[in-house]
Amino acid sequence: MNKFEAFPIASFLVLIFLVLGRIIYLKRKGILVSSNSLKKSKTKILINAIFGAILLLWIFELSRPVLLSSFSILPENIKILLVDSFFMKIAGFSIITFSLVILLATLLHFKNSLRFGLDENNRGKLVTTGIFSISRNPFFLSLDLYFLGIAILLPSVLFVGFSVLAIISIHFFILKEEKFMRKIYGSEYEKYAQKVRRYF
Repeated sequence: MNKFEAFPIASFLVLIFLVLGRIIYLKRKGILVSSNSLKKSKTKILINAIFGAILLLWIFELSRPVLLSSFSILPENIKILLVDSFFMKIAGFSIITFSLVILLATLLHFKNSLRFGLDENNRGKLVTTGIFSISRNPFFLSLDLYFLGIAILLPSVLFVGFSVLAIISIHFFILKEEKFMRKIYGSEYEKYAQKVRRYF
């Protein structure tokens, strides 16, 4: 096993550690970071369950080289790398690393305003400084870059397909969140949106 095979799952664990670490830190300060809204339609529950199952499969396939496991429920042609290039491995490695740097900067610049979910009762302050002066959605941008990096590092049908699905899903969530932000923050968000682009 080489470092390129171990890096994807190691980077995923770093991503989870950064986000969970920040959540735990804020909870200890008494700051609520998740939505209190428990109301979900059957369709949303089904979509979340399907996406969750695909995510678990993605994580398992990502970790197979480290687990030294040959077991997989996927057909072999879905797992075979479409391109096996050292340059692509370096590019994927670099993009993943850059995405984690952006994620860390985002979590630090959020300060106490990190929130998950769209809940009017759990607003937080609109953050427009630091990395948020370059991108309105640096958290989602870091996730997009992360999935893109994985697809470049491991260009199989599974990882490329999952990355495309994740990036499209994130984009639609951003559009939904922007409506929410306009409703909650009004002209303050509008002025911010005129100055700073959605992604870069």
